[in-house]
Amino acid sequence: MCTTIETINECLGKPIFDPYGRKIGHIVSYYSDVDGRIKSLEINIDDFEYKEVPIERIRISSEGITMLPEYEHEALIVETRLKNVKSRLASLEELYSKKEIASHVYESLKKRLEEELTSVKTKAKEVKDMLRKRLHEVEEQIAEVEKSIGALKTGYLAGEVNEAAYVVALDIMKKSIEVFIREKENIKKHLDKIEALEAMPLSPLIGLQQAQQSTQQTRPSQPINVVLVE
Repeated sequence: MCTTIETINECLGKPIFDPYGRKIGHIVSYYSDVDGRIKSLEINIDDFEYKEVPIERIRISSEGITMLPEYEHEALIVETRLKNVKSRLASLEELYSKKEIASHVYESLKKRLEEELTSVKTKAKEVKDMLRKRLHEVEEQIAEVEKSIGALKTGYLAGEVNEAAYVVALDIMKKSIEVFIREKENIKKHLDKIEALEAMPLSPLIGLQQAQQSTQQTRPSQPINVVLVE
């Protein structure tokens, strides 16, 4: 569904939501390769904006069609790349330590993987900046809704707002805060995961060697016993 021109009719005109249940807009068009595979979808956002979105950000389930935020899509890619490159480096080190791989092969593969790791770390920094930016925006929205709830409650207690209108408005804002909190927690999980993967040692062996070297460097020198021979 939505991934080939044969199935695109099932998606055109359908509403699309974010992972938190908020309606984004409608699918109105598509872009495909000559082989019929869909590359991206055109989304009408709240009747104010049109945006082309890569098909990789689209998720389809029995509950409907959702679109991952760009920051989350990029975070998932970085997490996978970090995990894979570090796992491969760890495997390479293990093979070399067991003398199961030739030195020239080891050096060639290690250089390639280290270059990939450097590239991924650069991308990880960009993605973490994206996540922190969105986290700040979400926190500002939570503060704005809390301020609005305070104003509404004040008006209600002052008799300016009837109970029916108060209940409806308050319910809308409470649901908004719940969604923002879920998004905030999800953003923090991605930040924590990326930072944990960045800090993960390449292998238990490397971590152990580093710890041993550190211990040797900080260990105080022992006095030398001198035996006098008469």
